[in-house]
Amino acid sequence: MKDINIYVFGDSITYGAGDYELGGWVNRLRLILENDGSEIYYNVFNLGISGEETRETSERFESELRVRYDMYVDNIIIFAIGINDTLDVCGKDEVPLEDFKNNITNLINKAKKYSNKILFIGLTKVNENLVAPLPWNLEKSYFNEKIIKYDNEIEKICLENNIYYLKIFDLLTNDYLIDGLHPNEIGHQKMCDKVLEKIREFIEIQ
Repeated sequence: MKDINIYVFGDSITYGAGDYELGGWVNRLRLILENDGSEIYYNVFNLGISGEETRETSERFESELRVRYDMYVDNIIIFAIGINDTLDVCGKDEVPLEDFKNNITNLINKAKKYSNKILFIGLTKVNENLVAPLPWNLEKSYFNEKIIKYDNEIEKICLENNIYYLKIFDLLTNDYLIDGLHPNEIGHQKMCDKVLEKIREFIEIQ
């Protein structure tokens, strides 16, 4: 029996918001892996927090990981974080691009101390008709042009650091966004399927 620990850090999409059937793409991933009939025992830890930005993830990363980390098993670290950093607040950046880039780099450097199997999941698009502005906060908006800009930086930093990056910006159309930001059940399943492909690659190269 082989053990694999998978730690998934992220925001409300990681947490599972919008999926009222199976609790989000991370939980769907766990259910598939736990029932795949293989000789591998998976521990999938959902460490998503609603509303979180990259700085906050970086601040809590090591304390969260240490209490779950097992040096005697294979460890896979997944980051699905960054869309909240792209918020536009009254025409200003919630998180300036340079700060965002530093946060992504810090996350990668911290993760490298625990595993060489690190995956960054790219940012999802939004339905601007529903989130520009946000119905619950008219001072804040998400814009796809800005999301693409920040997502490109994630991809660039991952390339520079030899980190796996999974682009999913075009994966979800407006039909798969329940409120313009969060995926619905089908959207979460589509995300799960894409991440599962990459997990399988990690296992094959071990």
